[in-house]
Amino acid sequence: MSRPSGGLCGLGCVLLIGALAMFVGLGGCAPRAPEKPTAPDVGPGPAELPEEPAEPAAAEEPGEPEEPTTPEEPSGPEAPSEPAEPTEPEEPTEPETPDEPAEPETPDEPAEPAAGVKDLPPDAPVSAYAPAEDLVGQVDYYIERLTEAVESEEEYNDSKERVAKDANTLILIALALGLHDQENKHKASGGALLKAAQEAAAAADFAAAKAAVEAARAAAESQDPSEADLKWDKVASLHELMEQVPTVNTKLKRYLRGRRFESKAEETASYAATIAVIGQGSIPNVEETEKPDEAEKWQQFCLQMRNAAGTLNAAIRAADRDAADAAMEALQQSCDDCHAVFHEEEAE
Repeated sequence: MSRPSGGLCGLGCVLLIGALAMFVGLGGCAPRAPEKPTAPDVGPGPAELPEEPAEPAAAEEPGEPEEPTTPEEPSGPEAPSEPAEPTEPEEPTEPETPDEPAEPETPDEPAEPAAGVKDLPPDAPVSAYAPAEDLVGQVDYYIERLTEAVESEEEYNDSKERVAKDANTLILIALALGLHDQENKHKASGGALLKAAQEAAAAADFAAAKAAVEAARAAAESQDPSEADLKWDKVASLHELMEQVPTVNTKLKRYLRGRRFESKAEETASYAATIAVIGQGSIPNVEETEKPDEAEKWQQFCLQMRNAAGTLNAAIRAADRDAADAAMEALQQSCDDCHAVFHEEEAE
């Protein structure tokens, strides 16, 4: 077979090279995707274009719905659960009260008699605490004061309160003398003197008061026995008696000082005897106190007062100044102790 000529081979190569060049220029067999245009760089300006949103994911196909669970049938009626028992509330603690000023202690029982004071029983004879001679002098003293108070209506109007106190004090002195274990000039007529003094204490006007004082003077001067049934009973006003006590105590304190202790001994002993009788004669008057149900305490305080005054009387008669001072202190203490229980407003 003959070989092709050189010209034909050259022509074939040229055609083959041209075909390859055309194929390369057209990008090969597959077409190329166009490139995205890029934004020109124009400097500052509006914000960059938003990115293209991502394609939404394909929605999942819904699965089959789950079958509802049926509640388990109770095996039996279920008893309701019992409520928990309520816990008892704690008792509130009492709030602390601020400290109050200390109040004076009020003993349930009266204090023991002060050292040296006679400890006499309730039914002690009158002479143990109020000698007859001292009480006789007090009858004269109070009748004289009452007589001065009724000398005129004007004088009486100015002295009504004093008349009430003096007449009630005279009532107890007359009672003590009528019951006295010592003979005295008023022992027989003590009942008549007591009645006249009661009329003077109850007088509503000048005329009645004057007549009663005149009757008391006549009874004091008489030796005729009275038919009165005398006993330590309620015969006088407690209020008037308690008003008289500080008046007599003031005289006692004054006359116990200095030279008066000797020079005024007779008057002072009589005042002490009067206080002792007031203490004894006030025992039946518990109903007039602020605590009428405290009869036992009331009696003990009255006896404490009576015994201290009786001891004072004896100390004065014995010219024993130290004993008199101690007895006077005990007498004042008896008043303070009594007021702390029966007259609290006066003790403050």
